[in-house]
Amino acid sequence: EQGIECLLLKGADLVPRLYGILGARPMADVDLLVHEADLPAIDRVLKTLGYGPHIDGNPAYVDPEHKLDLDVVTDIWYMDDPAIIWQRAVQREFLGSPVRAMDSNDLLLYLTAYVVVYRGRLSPFSGQDLALLIEKERIEWPFVLTEACRYHLKIPLYHGLTYAIRRKQAKVPPEVMGRLAPSGVRERLLCWVLQKLVTETAIPEVSFFLLFITQPGAKRLRWLQQSLFPSRAFLNYRYGDRASTHPLLVRIGRPFSLAWQGLLLSGRILTALLKPRRTGAMPRSLSR
Repeated sequence: EQGIECLLLKGADLVPRLYGILGARPMADVDLLVHEADLPAIDRVLKTLGYGPHIDGNPAYVDPEHKLDLDVVTDIWYMDDPAIIWQRAVQREFLGSPVRAMDSNDLLLYLTAYVVVYRGRLSPFSGQDLALLIEKERIEWPFVLTEACRYHLKIPLYHGLTYAIRRKQAKVPPEVMGRLAPSGVRERLLCWVLQKLVTETAIPEVSFFLLFITQPGAKRLRWLQQSLFPSRAFLNYRYGDRASTHPLLVRIGRPFSLAWQGLLLSGRILTALLKPRRTGAMPRSLSR
């Protein structure tokens, strides 16, 4: 009604798109991709409807009854510019209302990358999401492979699809898995790391490490700099009133806090990497 464009992400898109009925898949919140220029208007509209701010690393809101969380993002971490996502977006209908969402190919890559890298944990539901998406929608595999290589997500995609095949019998063509299979020392090492760290057992905060190692050099350094010394807007979203009342303390303390968390995380990662491989773990390659 306000003319604000948004794309449904993750569960908010998957439930009507793949499952058809509410309640068929658990959904903790509603995630939306919006244009950064629309953030002030979105804030006004949601506050008018009674939504209040929710502390997070991005704009987030909770309804008056604290039953529904809205997470709002303006970018996709592995892309420099999400404009291409908007251009390829598709329009659907749910409960009589038009909604916009990613096209099938973008959604497959985003979902897999989100689960493997951004979330850092596999689950039967994530495997089911991928299997249903591949079954119900037309996937242009050559395009997906090209995009995975473009955004340095080849091995994360391989790891996520391997899990979906093993857990939910996802119908991924063998030749696709062959193209995705790791080759060379660097890819094999990354595949081994993902097999150790990204499983059905969550490792707290492991996504920070995964985001760091899966990005190309220049972008990796830029991401690290932005994490240590973020924008004022991010600090307001992440720390709430404290960012306004004690801005200097928050800015100075953040790098030290992250360094301490990184030290604790390194211990958890080392423990996981040294843990013996369990029986029934994912095979090294499904293409052989």
